[in-house]
Amino acid sequence: MELPSPSDVPGQAAQPTLESQLREMYGRAAYTHKAHEKMADRCTVRYRVVKVTEIVLSAIASGSFLLALLGDSHAATIVGAAVSTALLGVTLYFKEAGTTRRAQVHTEVAAKLWAVREALLSLLVDMSDGVDPAHIRTRRDELNVTLEGIYRSAPRTDTAAYRAAQKALKQSEELFFGEAELDRMLPSKLRRATGAKSACARTDRDKDA
Repeated sequence: MELPSPSDVPGQAAQPTLESQLREMYGRAAYTHKAHEKMADRCTVRYRVVKVTEIVLSAIASGSFLLALLGDSHAATIVGAAVSTALLGVTLYFKEAGTTRRAQVHTEVAAKLWAVREALLSLLVDMSDGVDPAHIRTRRDELNVTLEGIYRSAPRTDTAAYRAAQKALKQSEELFFGEAELDRMLPSKLRRATGAKSACARTDRDKDA
């Protein structure tokens, strides 16, 4: 009796396709997570710029009116009025833009996507360890539902945020650590690099000495 080849077994044939789908889901979640982080960072920077501008304009307006009061200067009064108008415009813009609220929403969305991203990474690890594909498919479907809910309620990101996320992931590799970096953060018994273990051992001996 001829035994079926691995390609003839439905479960084994479907695993590469399932893995490819999980990798795509992970990639999209990673990009969207990083894009929302960049949007939150930009909103925070914008908030700080607006607040500094408000403080500077308020100081100039107060100083101009004080000079006008003490010296009866018509020019100081005009300057104070102009700066006060500019300050009102900045304050209204800040209120309308809702910068702090937008930063908070993008941060919350990024946190949710981070959790899903890590769950997808765990599924890829489980698949490489030979976990039953049926269990992985069930968990994948659950994560799909979770992602759908997150995307439905998430605010939009712009092109600048996407490009910043692309640069962070592809060039800066913000999601990952090198082996040497991980070794420096982990206890000596969990380190992989022999050189790192030896250096740690020498450090321990120096402390004992």
